[in-house]
Amino acid sequence: MAETKESYLTLNSDDSQSFAGLVQQAEDLAALSIARQFQENPELTVVTVIITATRSRQLVPVLRSRVSRRDWQKDSRIELWTRYFADAKLLLGFRDSNVSAANTGPSPAINVPAPSRSASRQNDPGFRDD
Repeated sequence: MAETKESYLTLNSDDSQSFAGLVQQAEDLAALSIARQFQENPELTVVTVIITATRSRQLVPVLRSRVSRRDWQKDSRIELWTRYFADAKLLLGFRDSNVSAANTGPSPAINVPAPSRSASRQNDPGFRDD
């Protein structure tokens, strides 16, 4: 019988870390977690790991890795089984060094849908809060 497991892990990022460094740390953590879960539970057939990062009081998904045991045994390079959240860099407040001073003000709010929901109930025309 197939058994799957989904894990959520969070990294804390500080101002001294680059976004590339954060992504590397997230990949390392995902790979370690996947390997450990397959080793500890021989019944697992698929593992999903979602890595979020917290920085400046923002909690943002950075990557999601999903791999079967068979594929992981064939090739354990994490980047093959990983999808990256493109807006994580901006949402976590990482800035490129060539951004002009005029663009350093507060950024507009950006809504990020939860990975398990296609839309929130508040956005549903049939939603009632009474």
